[in-house]
Amino acid sequence: MAGHRYGGPWSEIKVAAVEYYLQCYTAALTPKAMELWYFDAFAGSGDREEERQTGGLLDGKPYETIIETTDGSARKALKIDPPFKHYVFMETDGVRLNALTELKVTYPSKDIRIHPGDANEELAKVVSQQPWTRKAKSFHRGVVFLDPFSLQVEWKTLKALAATEALDVWYLFPIRDVTRQLAHKISGIGPKAKRLDLVLGPEWRELYTMPPTPTTTQLDIFGSAPPDELARVGQWRDIEAWFKRRLEGEFAYVSDPVPILKSKGRQTFSLFLGVGNRKEAATRLAKHFSSHVRKNFAVE
Repeated sequence: MAGHRYGGPWSEIKVAAVEYYLQCYTAALTPKAMELWYFDAFAGSGDREEERQTGGLLDGKPYETIIETTDGSARKALKIDPPFKHYVFMETDGVRLNALTELKVTYPSKDIRIHPGDANEELAKVVSQQPWTRKAKSFHRGVVFLDPFSLQVEWKTLKALAATEALDVWYLFPIRDVTRQLAHKISGIGPKAKRLDLVLGPEWRELYTMPPTPTTTQLDIFGSAPPDELARVGQWRDIEAWFKRRLEGEFAYVSDPVPILKSKGRQTFSLFLGVGNRKEAATRLAKHFSSHVRKNFAVE
């Protein structure tokens, strides 16, 4: 089996948090005769692999590292009851795609669709077709899970998902990697600007302040200050808050992020929920469910 190798308990939290929401989501919308979709844009193989230490003095055995295989987000979604009606799994790796295809054999009664290819491109194709172009007039609703390894999700993808007004999006935003790319001075960005434009949109430049009034010797022949004097505003929490405001400009509702901690208690990701449906009843329900997710899974 080509399971994804993950780094520890932190990776279980993100999957468990989304699983909890999916359970609430289908329980609430199934009685309303909605046709429900689940999209896993970075589905992997459907399984997760974790290293675990066993043995030691208390067990009377030598220390040993074992690898445990557990359900990944795709398999967990398939086990949600009431179920979704359609499942769309996206992946680029050939071996993992084969493993995902095996899920059709394991769950022959479920409508499982495998999309090989880049998540941004595949999602763009999906939302450009029916039923997602009908927006809230349709009886189709769905949840999208964006669980990238790093800076793979593009801003235009988030905008397109929000524009459907029918999809809830759980996005594992790579706050640590984004902060690393945003150098303290704009002069340190260099070629990374192209990737930042894709991930954040060109508005990331808002995070840099105007420089202090320069001395005469610092002005060029046109009387302008050199652009490399622009410095970044704030630290990672300020960047996280700025990104939340960006999401709020696209989605009807955006949750406070669930912090996902990795090594040494450092926050690596921020798990956001963005709700596309602008009906008050939909946003009220999403707020209720997401508040429970944060209460149960946030570790500050």
